[in-house]
Amino acid sequence: MYKVNEIFFTLQGEGAHSGIPAVFVRFSGCNLRCPWCDTEFTEYTEMGAEQIVSQMLEMYDLPNERRKMCVLTGGEPSLQVDTPLIDALHAAGFYICIETNGTRSLPDGIDWITCSPKESSLKQSQTTSNNIKLQKVNEVKVVFTGTYDPEVWRTQLEAEHWLLQPLRFTGEWLIENVDSWEDDRNDNLNDTVRYILSHPFWRLSVQIHKIAGLR
Repeated sequence: MYKVNEIFFTLQGEGAHSGIPAVFVRFSGCNLRCPWCDTEFTEYTEMGAEQIVSQMLEMYDLPNERRKMCVLTGGEPSLQVDTPLIDALHAAGFYICIETNGTRSLPDGIDWITCSPKESSLKQSQTTSNNIKLQKVNEVKVVFTGTYDPEVWRTQLEAEHWLLQPLRFTGEWLIENVDSWEDDRNDNLNDTVRYILSHPFWRLSVQIHKIAGLR
C-alpha cells in the first residue's frame, strides 16, 4: 500500500517538460524539511498500485495519445515508489517521471528523473554533498536562494538539463508587480537571472502553472 496525498491531471509547470499534460501522483511524507516548501503532504489515503493506476486512467482519458505522461512527486516519492508500482504504470502505458531530492536510490525503470537537491543536503563547508545518492539524472532543478553557489551540484551529478528556479516568483507577483526582471522589488529573480547570465550552463526555470493559474 502507498500513502497518496492526491492525484490530479494538469500541465507540467516546470523543467524540460513544461506545458505537457500529465497525471501527478503526490505521495505523502518527506525526509527533508525545507523552509520555503509550500506543499501540504502530511495527509494521505492508502492505495494499492491497481487503485492508483485506475484513478490515473480515469483522469487521462485520451485514447489517441501515444504516450501518457505521469509525474511521481511529493513530499519525497522515493520513500514509497517501488518496482511493482513502476511495472503497473508501464503496463498501463505511462511514461514515468519522478521529482526527487536525490537523497535515496530509485528503482529501475523510471523514464525521466528530475533531481531537485536541497541546501540541507550540503555539509557546513558547502563544498560537497552530504547525502545525494544519485549520480546520473535527466535534469537538475535547483531553487536559487542566493545563500550558496549551485555550481556545487555540477560536481556531484551528471544531467542533460540544468535549471535554476527563483525562490520567490509567482504569477501574481509577475503580473501585478514586476516591470522587468531587473525590478528591485524582486531581488531573488534579479539575482537568479544575473547568476545565469554569468553561468550560461544553467537555464531559467519558472513555475508556469502558477503564472497560468493552474494546479
